[in-house]
Amino acid sequence: MKRFSEPLHRCPSTLITTSIAPAPHLARTSTAGHKTTKPKPATTPPAAKGTSAWPADRNGWTIVLFSYPKTTGTEAAQATAARAAHAGLPEVGVIDSGGFSSLHPGYYVVFSGVYSTSSEADAALRTVHASGFSSAYTRQISR
Repeated sequence: MKRFSEPLHRCPSTLITTSIAPAPHLARTSTAGHKTTKPKPATTPPAAKGTSAWPADRNGWTIVLFSYPKTTGTEAAQATAARAAHAGLPEVGVIDSGGFSSLHPGYYVVFSGVYSTSSEADAALRTVHASGFSSAYTRQISR
């Protein structure tokens, strides 16, 4: 009987050996004396879907990714919001500019982030630009 440490073939000029790769680490499947918990399914927060709403009782600053005339409908705005959320931008949503005194009415505004100061929004703008939204800018939002 051959032992595992012996070569498989012996040739005058070549020595071929085999090695066994370590087994991948597997999760314990035994339940004897142990409680097992199933991993929680990944959940997608609303921001990741591009559906964040501007807080009803808050004024602040945001990053405007793009504005669409209301006459074109919401489809393009929602698609941009979804793309921004997919890019990992925080608190992405679409607001109707007519509901905010600081915005010109008649537009659907795609935004990212709710910030207390212009400095916070300006700091986040670099990440937004690096994510492919090069025309984005900061804007104060007030009701």
